[in-house]
Amino acid sequence: MQLTKNISDKIGVLASITCMVHCAITPLIFIAQICSQSCCSQAPLWWRSLDYVFLVVTFFAILQTNKKHNSINLKYLFWFCWVFLTLSILNESLMLVSITHHVKYIPALAIVFLHIYNIRHCSLQGEECCVHGTEK
Repeated sequence: MQLTKNISDKIGVLASITCMVHCAITPLIFIAQICSQSCCSQAPLWWRSLDYVFLVVTFFAILQTNKKHNSINLKYLFWFCWVFLTLSILNESLMLVSITHHVKYIPALAIVFLHIYNIRHCSLQGEECCVHGTEK
């Protein structure tokens, strides 16, 4: 069934793009917001926790994608990007290393492209790109 064939990739693309939009509009919301001096120092907890919701959704999308497909290199790239994204979000939350918050866009965008590549690759390869029988 073509509709559900690459559902984990489609969820991964959606989650990664939504994450990037969330990260991009955060500064705009707080610049435009008129508020008192005491409330402007940080984003609300519910807004900051969305980063972790996106990480969890992306984790499961990558997990499901990796269970279904053969490419070892693609699997390693997915997990490398996810770990890089997780570390950059944790670094931003905990302020461990002083780097720009824009770093998290690199792995998020890479995950989007990897899912899109995987969707395209599997639509061209057909059933050859999928793992059959027992999981590898």
